[in-house]
Amino acid sequence: MPVSPLMLRFVEDELSRAPALAERTVTATLAQLQQPAKAGAPVAAADRQVQQEVIEALRRGANPFRQAFADSLQSLVMADVQGLESPSTVGSSTIAGGLQLMDETRVDADIAISRAAQLIDSAAEWELRELQTFTSTLIGQAHVSAESNPLGPAAYAQALWDACSAICPTSAQRGLMLRSATAIIAGQLKMSWAAACTRLESQGVTPSIYRTMVLPSSTPAAVSAPAAATPRAFEQALQQISALLQNRSTGGPPSPAPVAMPVSSTPSAARMAALQNSNVPEGVDPHVVDLLSRVFEAVLSDDQISADLRAVMARLQTSVLRLCLVDRTLLDSHQHPVWLLMNRIAQASQVWPLPGDPRSARLVTFCESLAGEIAAAPQQVASGFTKGMMRLEAHLSQELRDQQERADNSIAALTAAERRDTLERELSQQLAEQARAVRTTPRLREFLSRDWARVLTESMLRYGDKDERTASAFKTLDDMLWSLNIPDHPQSRQRLLGLLPDLIKRLRAGMALVGLPEMQQQAVLDDLMVVHTESLRPGERASAYEATPQEIFQRLRDEDASTSAAPSAQGFADSLIEVFSMDTVPAELMSDGAALEDSPDRPIDAMTPGSSCRWFLSGRWRTVQLLWRSDSLSYFVFAGETAGRTHSITRQALARLATEGLIKPVSDTQLIQRAVHRVMRDLAPSH
Repeated sequence: MPVSPLMLRFVEDELSRAPALAERTVTATLAQLQQPAKAGAPVAAADRQVQQEVIEALRRGANPFRQAFADSLQSLVMADVQGLESPSTVGSSTIAGGLQLMDETRVDADIAISRAAQLIDSAAEWELRELQTFTSTLIGQAHVSAESNPLGPAAYAQALWDACSAICPTSAQRGLMLRSATAIIAGQLKMSWAAACTRLESQGVTPSIYRTMVLPSSTPAAVSAPAAATPRAFEQALQQISALLQNRSTGGPPSPAPVAMPVSSTPSAARMAALQNSNVPEGVDPHVVDLLSRVFEAVLSDDQISADLRAVMARLQTSVLRLCLVDRTLLDSHQHPVWLLMNRIAQASQVWPLPGDPRSARLVTFCESLAGEIAAAPQQVASGFTKGMMRLEAHLSQELRDQQERADNSIAALTAAERRDTLERELSQQLAEQARAVRTTPRLREFLSRDWARVLTESMLRYGDKDERTASAFKTLDDMLWSLNIPDHPQSRQRLLGLLPDLIKRLRAGMALVGLPEMQQQAVLDDLMVVHTESLRPGERASAYEATPQEIFQRLRDEDASTSAAPSAQGFADSLIEVFSMDTVPAELMSDGAALEDSPDRPIDAMTPGSSCRWFLSGRWRTVQLLWRSDSLSYFVFAGETAGRTHSITRQALARLATEGLIKPVSDTQLIQRAVHRVMRDLAPSH
């Protein structure tokens, strides 16, 4: 965002009011939480408990809440004003190789923040839009831009989450406080933004003259192009444009078309220059050339491509016009090499949208050279554009390889993590089968199938299959399984007595290897002592396992509950996302979480290295490009908008984003499709 003294003064003034805004929010939120429940609306005991905890946290932590809110807002807004990456405020975990990852809690937090931002936007929509007219003026824009205001709903929602996190230790408390405080601050911001407009107006700031509302890149256009452009539809569209041009020049009756703003039937200076430079021979239908000129004019006004690439497209215009004189199939299908090349250039540019990105600069330099070579050809033929397309794909492939090489450390760490997950899962399944064959307690079965599977996995990966420490871990497993089901014989009891000291020592070493908490270690050893004590009593061992049918049923229920509550054997693979730096998500894109999409895995399975998408994380939409995916499609590494940054995410976290509608294509339409649609709209007669 451009920085101007006027904008900085406005931002600093608004930020100075943040502590007072936080104070009013705390007071009103406390009052709301303390209101008695409405009659006929029963509240669960657990919910009442969380509510009381939030009230107490807000009473005790009012000052930390205010400070965290003001500090976070300051950091977020100034990063936006200065064009820097917004700082991440959500904690992270580290896996082998130093890769910073976060579990699904990160995705859930971002979704909660997005919902808060949408609520603020909806409650103060009119005031926010009015403020944008002023901020657009402050940064020198002649049109109104939603992105001109760094003090938007997303920044306040993120700051509110950070303030809640500063005083609430649990996710349930943070969620309740965020929902309650968002409803309050939305009304406060409605008044604050209205007051800001009044202050700016009193200072002599005149809003930008409304020309067009330039929506942020995350917002759908008001008029969308057709969803798909089949060859037949493309041909029909061009034929309709040609008929409109004919009617304009002959004065014939206009063809029916949608209502739109009228345009002049006189060719523009740009189109006239293109007609002259293309050396149109006599006898050639000028309307065909005018048609292509209008398409290029629409291409050059497309706001989804950069100014540098518009210059490349302008350079291609004469070559395309010359080709059309000898190759009329150019107008038959959107699969013609000309359109494929232009669409591919535009698509590639959208992968790196930030100004100053060296990847984008290299693409522009390459495309300028490519357009020059095509223009220098003595005769324009379709094969020249086909070769250009091949060269462009080679350039993009090299860019992909370069980024993959820079992501080698992340890829290596995730490859190792996937190997660990696979090995641990297989061992866990085998140990679960073996544990069922012995008489033991639910806790010991869980320990064998989950924790000792982790011990074996860690030892095999750290020391190797043949190392004596790994062999000792497997022998410990065998000895423990035997000790849980020893034969009722004096020699067996004697062997158990001699085995126990060393077995306990080896179990301790294994549990320490995977960092099992001391409390869990002791609980396992306590259960083991009970089983072993019964085993050492001649003739009484079975009594420990005998029970009434009701007791057996209860034990099974307890065991099922224990198993279902246990962490997955896949460890961190259940849902991880690298620390990364969501704009307000439109309400229609947000799911209430009650129902999943029919198949959120479908778009994930379709992702291949080199493909791009946009996801909504940390307060805004961001464009990412897939660099690598693991063999089992459990892990993915993406290149971010900022050159040199990579972002790693698991399949489960991607599926969570897809379920919430927070992943979508980079663009819904292609460049030429948008251009043809615009020409049709502009040529439509007025009524």
